[in-house]
Amino acid sequence: MKWQDKKIYKVRHNDNDDFRIHRAISDDGTQIAGRVHGNGPPIVFFHGGLTDGEYAWNGIIPHLTDQFTCYLPSMRGTGLSADHPDQRPERHAEDLAAFINTIGKPVGLFGHSTGATYGFGAIQQGANVAVMATYEPAVFEFWEEGEDAERFQQAVGSMAKAAGEGRLADGARDLLSVFGNEEEIPVMQDEGHFEHAGKYVPKLLEIFEQAPETEAPNPNDPLELARVTIPVLLLYGTESTDAHIDSVHYLDENLPDSRIHGIPGLGHMAPELGEKPVADLLMEFFSKELNK
Repeated sequence: MKWQDKKIYKVRHNDNDDFRIHRAISDDGTQIAGRVHGNGPPIVFFHGGLTDGEYAWNGIIPHLTDQFTCYLPSMRGTGLSADHPDQRPERHAEDLAAFINTIGKPVGLFGHSTGATYGFGAIQQGANVAVMATYEPAVFEFWEEGEDAERFQQAVGSMAKAAGEGRLADGARDLLSVFGNEEEIPVMQDEGHFEHAGKYVPKLLEIFEQAPETEAPNPNDPLELARVTIPVLLLYGTESTDAHIDSVHYLDENLPDSRIHGIPGLGHMAPELGEKPVADLLMEFFSKELNK
């Protein structure tokens, strides 16, 4: 079924949950915060770039809150979280680890794109995670050469130019058009996704600028992945870019306890677009793993 022929399935969460907020202080003093919805075993959701925990999960969470307590932290400088000039990758991993470790019990973790990569980093730093599910983690080594890499590098340049001219939504569209497929982009346009994402373009440019300054090991290095010994479900969409799909297969080869599952017809933006097959697989995985 084509994207333009179907209605994106979204359900509104209980408004009373808007008052439940979990806060933690990261190692450098940055407050990381996120809303809490539902009841049951805890699952922490960590979003990718150009969004926040307030927005990214609106289509996924309503399918899970009857059985799980869902924590939705935002990265530093987005959503409910405080900002900080240090945007190096290890700081985001530290933020997530601090948030998780103040929950007080082992959690399930779901990460999308860079949120999943920071999730690996958080686990490597000792975050109390029992099981993890991911959707197309960012493995930037697969974006360094080839056709997808060329498109990505051009899009980053276009995004920076648009940001300098004050066209933030255009900048977000330039980059997300590389990650999303031809059926996702019109849906994102219609739903106002680029306008929301645009306010985080300057923050993402900061992250890109500071990434080479990292002093921490690469969380996607085989030796680091070997330290992630918990069960990991690696989800991907069959209509995603080659770089995304290759990244997932690479992770499957290097994680000690992983399984891989391709979802027919979906692309990279499926979690943010509220695709029900993603929610169904998360429900199945976490119901089994967190109720042992």
